[in-house]
Amino acid sequence: MPKYQMIFDTVKGDVRHNVDIDDTETLEHVLEEILWELKERGSMLKGHGQPQVVCNNQSLDFSLPLPGQGVYANDVLRVSTISING
Repeated sequence: MPKYQMIFDTVKGDVRHNVDIDDTETLEHVLEEILWELKERGSMLKGHGQPQVVCNNQSLDFSLPLPGQGVYANDVLRVSTISING
């Protein structure tokens, strides 16, 4: 299973974590569990709003597998939040 390096923008600063995401899985299915594990380790994303994942300056689509978006094992994914103004 491919490993990805994720950098989380947390209230305590950047937190690096390696995660396994299968080539057919989508962020839609795995991100909630990854963020739960981050919280269990004592870290929370900074800010309020929806999570976003960026790789190579491109915001990723949560409904598509990573390889289909040009993201491959060992790529660095940055996870932060985006505010939705209403």
